[in-house]
Amino acid sequence: MIRNLLIAIFFFFGPALMMFMLRNALLLLRLWLKARHHQEQQAKIIDITPKEDKRAPLWFYVPVVLVSLGCAVSVFLFLHSDFEVESRRYVPAHVGEDGKVVPGHWEPVKPK
Repeated sequence: MIRNLLIAIFFFFGPALMMFMLRNALLLLRLWLKARHHQEQQAKIIDITPKEDKRAPLWFYVPVVLVSLGCAVSVFLFLHSDFEVESRRYVPAHVGEDGKVVPGHWEPVKPK
């Protein structure tokens, strides 16, 4: 149960971090292109004006939380779903009654 919960938490924060990294990479690419274009257009002027750091807009947090929550819930439900797993045991390679080598194989186990 704890393992499944930790995996679900990982799948919540994983997509969120990926989306923020993608957003920042795209912003850096846009800023680089804009600065490159701006540098080509103007003469060299040193600007020491302080600028405010802006955080991501609120509308961006909504899809991040929704995608992350969707991933976490789907993984958590998948881990808790009951699978009809056939019980099997592995029979290693051995020499059969007729003296021939029988390769290793899986054998179904009868329920008790």
